[in-house]
Amino acid sequence: MHSLRIPDEVAAALREVTLLDIDCERVVFGARVEDDDIILPVSDVDLEERIGYVAADANHEPNRRRRRRLDAAFTVLTEAAENSHRSAPAPAPRVAGGGAGDAWPPRSTSASAVAGLPELDIARVRRWCVARVPEHARHQVRLECEVAARHLTIVERCAPWCADIGPEWTSLPIARLRYTKATKTWSLYWRDRSLRFHAYDRLAPSPHLEALLTELDRDPTCIFWG
Repeated sequence: MHSLRIPDEVAAALREVTLLDIDCERVVFGARVEDDDIILPVSDVDLEERIGYVAADANHEPNRRRRRRLDAAFTVLTEAAENSHRSAPAPAPRVAGGGAGDAWPPRSTSASAVAGLPELDIARVRRWCVARVPEHARHQVRLECEVAARHLTIVERCAPWCADIGPEWTSLPIARLRYTKATKTWSLYWRDRSLRFHAYDRLAPSPHLEALLTELDRDPTCIFWG
């Protein structure tokens, strides 16, 4: 575990991230104040997962001012992760705030964020996302698989339908597939109106990802696709 010192504006940006699940919320809102600094207790895996959340949120954020805040948070967390990988963990590492710029990675997380997930399963979900939308409709809507340290999020992206919303595609998370490395099983999560994820209790965790994708495709309760 690391006690990561972060600037106030980074802590505020992390609290605003809309795609956090319950475990991530516990970490973000469990930060404490010490000597006028914000202390965020995180493990290496937690840190990588928050990088993924911040990247996903910023990649879909149309507001430039908020995107810059997320950009700064991404820079701080990425520098902390790189320092952690280069050296042994040290108590309370100090990191400086980052600025906005063009270094933001489009719709991607850091490379190490995918290290804990089976690569074949990631490829399987990406193929499923592509196959679910007919080719003739992909200029209007598509599904994407966003990768974090311990889960995959399936996101629906829609082309702008009127000039008022600007040229950016809109995004809406549909479901989350969480991987438990100890048991090598996948669990399915659904998203509520507040963009929070909850365990889908009609299907037990399974080592077979196809079972989760089949249930998501069928959606017998209309909880995923409406």
